[in-house]
Amino acid sequence: MHPLFDYCDEASVKVSIDAFVEVGLYKAGYRHFHLDDCWADLERNASGFLQPERDHFPNGIKTVIDYAHFKGLTFGLYTCAGTHTCVGNRPGSKDYWDQDASVFAEWGVDWVKMDWCNTQGMTPADTYPKMSDAMNKTGRHMHLNMCEWGRNEPYKWGPAIAQSWRATGDHTGIWESTKKVIEQRSQIPAEMGGAPFAWNDLDMLETGNYKQAAHANGREGTMTAEEYKTEFSMWAILASPLTVTTPLVDCSSGTCVPSITSLQKEILLNTEVIAVNQDVTPAGRLLLKPDTTTEAHVYGRNLTDGSVAVALYNPNDDDAEGSFDFSLLGVRLDTALRVRDLWEHKDLGIIKHRFPEEGTMKVAKHATVVLRLSPSKLDVVV
Repeated sequence: MHPLFDYCDEASVKVSIDAFVEVGLYKAGYRHFHLDDCWADLERNASGFLQPERDHFPNGIKTVIDYAHFKGLTFGLYTCAGTHTCVGNRPGSKDYWDQDASVFAEWGVDWVKMDWCNTQGMTPADTYPKMSDAMNKTGRHMHLNMCEWGRNEPYKWGPAIAQSWRATGDHTGIWESTKKVIEQRSQIPAEMGGAPFAWNDLDMLETGNYKQAAHANGREGTMTAEEYKTEFSMWAILASPLTVTTPLVDCSSGTCVPSITSLQKEILLNTEVIAVNQDVTPAGRLLLKPDTTTEAHVYGRNLTDGSVAVALYNPNDDDAEGSFDFSLLGVRLDTALRVRDLWEHKDLGIIKHRFPEEGTMKVAKHATVVLRLSPSKLDVVV
């Protein structure tokens, strides 16, 4: 991680792209590389177009975008709907919709995040269509991610404008934030929960960052390993884009080498949980919110192969018990389902009626158990 906050340049971006592949993210299925509020110069060029910070990107931003494409990655850039960006005080896109969209297309950008700072007197539902229209006019396929923090119910009007939108406030690597984001997201009606090309974004994953990646809001990560697993689990079953923010290189020895922690590898490279997230079916939903704090919440998502992903989520400060009847999933009670624990990576057997067949499963405080229930061949009638 560079010692200066919000810093990026050609060399650091290329090193991070290389590290992206070398630490295993590409192999696990990640395909997007994004720059947030760090890349743009404080002034537009003489023609009114955005330009990268000239000292940091002497060969232009297209050089690093081409490098990402060469490595098999798509590339995303950040902008803001207002006059200036949120952190770097760089130029925003207000009244420059066509210029900014056209230069993004010219550079080969694949994904554009548009934040919502310095927007006095503007309204999201009237503003974001301007960038959406400008991007469409370029003829280049670019993903628009709206970031107005879910304040104006973007899940109602967003699908006609963008491919994803922030459904919640900013997320930081502390338990209170993770719990709040899950609560906010769970209040969105199931029919607006997300489907292909229209996803609710729960903000960046802070997985395993602790003190190595201080957030712009001044919060450092303090979550436990179980809480980080809950973050990843709930982002996955609720079909949020899995956007990771973390250093990918370790320069502590004086030489920078690709590196993520063992905890990050365990969580971020869990391809079984990633598969739940990457399914194209509608997002998961809250199926059961118990009246007591001694029981886990139950979330479910139907998957394309006929299986059902289930999350037993315990937001409480004490251990809870988790269980559910198959009828809660819309499955006949006499159907035989093979149950697999996606964090333990082991099969739990073939069962009918309910899970567990007898009693309950312990769910530790702030933890989440993720299961995949698949139709068993024993239930096939020939």
